[in-house]
Amino acid sequence: MRIAIVDDNHTDRIFLREGLERILLKRNIENSEIHIFNSAEDILEYLKNEQETFFDLIFMDIYMEKLTGVDAAREIRKKDKKVKIVFITTSNEFASESYEVQAHDYLIKPFNKARMLKTMERIFEDDRKKKKLIDLPDGQVIPVDSILYTTFSGHYVTIYCIDGNNIQLRCTQQNFEKCTDEHRELIQCFKGVMVNLTKVDGLEDDRFKMINGEYVPISRRKYAEVKKMYTNYLIERLRS
Repeated sequence: MRIAIVDDNHTDRIFLREGLERILLKRNIENSEIHIFNSAEDILEYLKNEQETFFDLIFMDIYMEKLTGVDAAREIRKKDKKVKIVFITTSNEFASESYEVQAHDYLIKPFNKARMLKTMERIFEDDRKKKKLIDLPDGQVIPVDSILYTTFSGHYVTIYCIDGNNIQLRCTQQNFEKCTDEHRELIQCFKGVMVNLTKVDGLEDDRFKMINGEYVPISRRKYAEVKKMYTNYLIERLRS
C-alpha cells in the first residue's frame, strides 16, 4: 500500500506516520510505502509528471499556509478518480467542498488512535471487497487471485501461490474452508485439496491442469460434482 501524508505540522506528520506503521504491521501488510509532504504544493510538484497519483491513499491536511488540502485534492482528482483521500481537519468548514472531491473519510485533530484505526479498517474492508482478499486464521491477508491450490496434511494447510511461493499455516482444513466460504472460485476437488478455478487451464480425466503446468487431482467420488462446478464457472465467465 502506497500512502502519502500531507501536513505542514511536523508533530502531526510524525504521529500519523507512526500510527499508520503500527496498523500496517499489525495487519501484516508488507511492502508498504509512506511518503511525507510538508505542503500541498510539495505533493502536487511530486505528482506533476505522473499520469496517476501513484498513491493508494492520501491523508491531506485541509488547513495549510498557502494552498488548502481541498484545492490540492481538486488538482489530484483531475488525474486520478480512484485514489482514496482522507482529510485531516479541525472543523467541518470544508464539508461541501470535500464532498465535491469525493473524500473517503476525515481525521479530526488532535488525532485519536481509535479513530485512526477505524478509518484504516474501513479502507481495508473496501479493498477486500474490490480485490477479493482472504483473512487467514493466522492474521495474514492474501488476494484470492494469488492462489493456485491448497493442500492439508499433518495439521498444516499449504497454499501454493502463482508466484511460486508457498504459505504454510497451522490450522484445520475446516477452519481454512471457513475463510474461503464467500469465494466460489475456490472449490474442494479432493480430500484436503482446494483448487482456484480461475487458475485452471483444463480438465482431464481425473485431474485439473493448472496454468503453471502443475496438476491437481480430482476425487472419483466428487468428479461429477467438481466437473459441474467447473463447467458452471466457465459459463459464468463467458457471460461476464
